[in-house]
Amino acid sequence: MMSGVLRFFRCWLAIVCVGWAGTVLGLERVSVQLPWKHQFEFAAFYAAEAKGYYRDAGLAVDILEGDPGVDTVSTVLSGKADFGIGTSSLVIDRHQGKPVVALAALMQHSPVGLLARRAHGINSVSDLADRPVAVDVHSSNEIEAYLKASGLPANRLKLVPQTDWTLASVDRGEHAAKAVYLSNEPFLISGREHEYLLLTPRSAGIDLFGNILFTTESMLGKRPELVRAFREATLKGLVYALDHSDEIAQLVIERYNTQGKSLEHLRFEAEQIRELTRPDIVEAGYMNPGRWRHVVAVYASQKLMPGDFDVEPFLYAPDRRQALPAWLLWSMAITLALLVCALLVAVRMRRINFALQREAGERQRAERKYRELVENANVIILRLSPSGVVTYFNEVAERVFGFRADEVIGRPIIETIVPASESVTERDLARVISAILDDPEAYAENENENVTRDGRRIWVRWFNRAILSRDERFEGVLCIGHDITEQHGLEIELAQYRDHLEEQVNERTRELSLAREAAERLSEVKSRFLTNMSHEMRTPLHQINGLLQIFKRQEMTAKQTQLLERLQAATQGLTRTIDAILEMSWIDSGRLALKRQVFALQVLIDEIAGMAAEQASVKGLEFVCDTHLTDTQVVGDPVLIRRAIANYIDNAMRFTPNGRITLRANAELFPGGELELRLEVEDTGVGIAAEDIDRLFSIFEQGDNSQSRLYSGLGVGLAMTRQIALAMGGKVGCRSVLGEGSVFWLTFRLARVGGQ
Repeated sequence: MMSGVLRFFRCWLAIVCVGWAGTVLGLERVSVQLPWKHQFEFAAFYAAEAKGYYRDAGLAVDILEGDPGVDTVSTVLSGKADFGIGTSSLVIDRHQGKPVVALAALMQHSPVGLLARRAHGINSVSDLADRPVAVDVHSSNEIEAYLKASGLPANRLKLVPQTDWTLASVDRGEHAAKAVYLSNEPFLISGREHEYLLLTPRSAGIDLFGNILFTTESMLGKRPELVRAFREATLKGLVYALDHSDEIAQLVIERYNTQGKSLEHLRFEAEQIRELTRPDIVEAGYMNPGRWRHVVAVYASQKLMPGDFDVEPFLYAPDRRQALPAWLLWSMAITLALLVCALLVAVRMRRINFALQREAGERQRAERKYRELVENANVIILRLSPSGVVTYFNEVAERVFGFRADEVIGRPIIETIVPASESVTERDLARVISAILDDPEAYAENENENVTRDGRRIWVRWFNRAILSRDERFEGVLCIGHDITEQHGLEIELAQYRDHLEEQVNERTRELSLAREAAERLSEVKSRFLTNMSHEMRTPLHQINGLLQIFKRQEMTAKQTQLLERLQAATQGLTRTIDAILEMSWIDSGRLALKRQVFALQVLIDEIAGMAAEQASVKGLEFVCDTHLTDTQVVGDPVLIRRAIANYIDNAMRFTPNGRITLRANAELFPGGELELRLEVEDTGVGIAAEDIDRLFSIFEQGDNSQSRLYSGLGVGLAMTRQIALAMGGKVGCRSVLGEGSVFWLTFRLARVGGQ
């Protein structure tokens, strides 16, 4: 209790002393709002204050501590603070019309992650579906984007407000995971890391900035020099803090340690901040516009802002913001006049200079694009010298292999990430590089086993390309790789499965053969039964039809006549059903007895058309016969042809409430004594949906099974027609528009008599 009071008093005393010094020395007073309580994460401000960088810039800075309820954007926009620390979601605030301006990225990578307890069944990010994940206002957008990018559907995300900033709720299982900072909470699980699962958005390609120093457009417009001075002093403090982490950690303990962190904890935090800031690679505060466009794309995928949002006005550019003094403008005008005179005298030199500048600009743009590509690409990128020494090792390679770039660059690739068993000597590697030059296509792609820093073996698919200078001199090899360890394991498992597959197939083939024989015997028995039953049922039906004909010749009342007609219609329907059952037995048995007899095509079509016209007249439909045939004599089975086309006409009659039915017939002659007969039946009926056409010609199927109730029918006729057409070397088909009508067609191959 007493130590906490002393820490608070020291912090208060430091702020009072800074305010007093600013008043005495006449410094410009500004304030910066932190998003959280004092810790090494904000060491840039502590170092800038302690080392006098703010004082040298003419500033007295109040460092305002944050807490869970602080919204830094609202604090700065309301004028309660001049500067603030935000996340990459500042770009969303800008899109929503809030006049914020990003001044510098104090971390090149976001410190936000998720921590889960393996004991509660969380072994991968997919295990978080439908389970509560605790997030705070600073991390919610980034965590949501990460979970969606990892394949979790939006309706299975369960993000809940974070109510405490300890790991207690995760340990108890109340939350499946919770948002943490990579620079803080991992220290709390030191020694038992194996019990937890740490998930980072960067593993799914969500690579955002962390700790964005920002201000308002109003502040920047009114006080550009003050903004520049504060930004530069803060970045100097960041560089100093990272280079002297122990000194600044001790400073935090003495002046700012309101959380009571140990020196060991602060040192851990400093090391993690260094990894997130990467001062050895990137200039302090650097903000890549390409990375910001990546941030926009991430939030656009969440429908939080448009993907084409222009980030340029949102990003601070010192040269663009600075107002030039009047004397400098006059000097520039005089200089410009002198330059114009010089250019008029030396036109040729100007052209040469312009060409050189254009070439240099194109090269700079190309280098910039290349650098952005390398920084944002989610692939392993290596570059080897002609002798096999690593000359470039990108961040993805660091993450996959576990080495830092400075540990690999300058070392031979053999026995670094390539196991010695894969390439025994440097001479072998030299031969491979020579082979790439001799035959680039053959070595453009390869897969091989590599080794990580902790000894794990992984498989990588490499795409190799020789790097040549302008004078065609070999400078090295560019290698782009993808980790395919999981895929390679699946391929091995598949190969093992294939080893046993042949035996399983043979066993299954024997089982299917026995089943087929049993099915054929059953089909034969069923076919004989259906044939006998249909013949037995036809006899009494013929007698009933005979009696009905006798009754129709007797004098009857109108009521009796109506009942007699209904009885006759029912008898005819039962006859059609028996015919369908018999046809079904033919289809199941696969036997259609084709007869070969001579007949005239035109006569057959005239008979079919005559019967159809009578049926149409009874239903009040118009029937049209459109034929283009000669009196050709052919050899075939006219009974089955008549049956096949009758099925089409019968369907057209049943499914056409009103309108017209058209029968078309034409024939095409082929050399060698063959003729192809094509018949079409077109109606103006109910039509068929496109998705139902493919299953029309299967037994017991209709375009819509509800039609069997509305129009009757077993769905056997079309299957029978298809069997007849196939038996005669033909085909069947249909085209239809729902609600407008259908066209059913079929073809037969017939032999002409005498080859005429």
